[in-house]
Amino acid sequence: MEQKILFVGAHPDDVEFGCGGTIAKHLENNDEVFVLVMTNGEKGHHPENGEECLNSLHILGVKRENIIFGCFKDGYLNDSQETINFIETIINRLKIGKVYTHDPNDRHQDHRYCSNAVSSAARKVAEILLFQGPSTNVSFEPHYFVRLKEEHIHKKKEILNCYKSQFNKNPTLFLKWAENVAVTNGLICNSDYAEGFSINHIFKGDRDV
Repeated sequence: MEQKILFVGAHPDDVEFGCGGTIAKHLENNDEVFVLVMTNGEKGHHPENGEECLNSLHILGVKRENIIFGCFKDGYLNDSQETINFIETIINRLKIGKVYTHDPNDRHQDHRYCSNAVSSAARKVAEILLFQGPSTNVSFEPHYFVRLKEEHIHKKKEILNCYKSQFNKNPTLFLKWAENVAVTNGLICNSDYAEGFSINHIFKGDRDV
């Protein structure tokens, strides 16, 4: 059965870092994928027009009309009622059945607040999975794994290469971090590569165990 999936990141490139391969697999399964980017990343020198993000998600195969920019102020994201209502309205309007967002144990305050806001906004959604990024605390412990093929890793590196504005920070971070983490997760689940997620909650149906 096709699903409606929402990926929520605080900044452009967050969801690609955390689960670009998983997005690709959902699209291969003909699931309808939506991406919500809460800020434009202006404090991190992302282009304010969102061009890099749009190009990245276009290469993945996400429809332009399924990409939403929250336009909250970068560096000042919070988990207030306003933020929660904004996300919840999108979830209800799109009839989302599964959500991916940041793990809350993160050194970046926007990532923490994004995760907390999504946890409240998506409290009635069947599944919330939490992804890892470069600033996630080292205590991150995944218990849910999505196996990836080499083609998914190539795609992930291709889309991260769209973010030229970020290369002056640490060019090797984008590609090496993504590949090395995928290899480590793959070893855990007997696969060449994988993306790992911690679990906010998974609600099983009446006939599921």
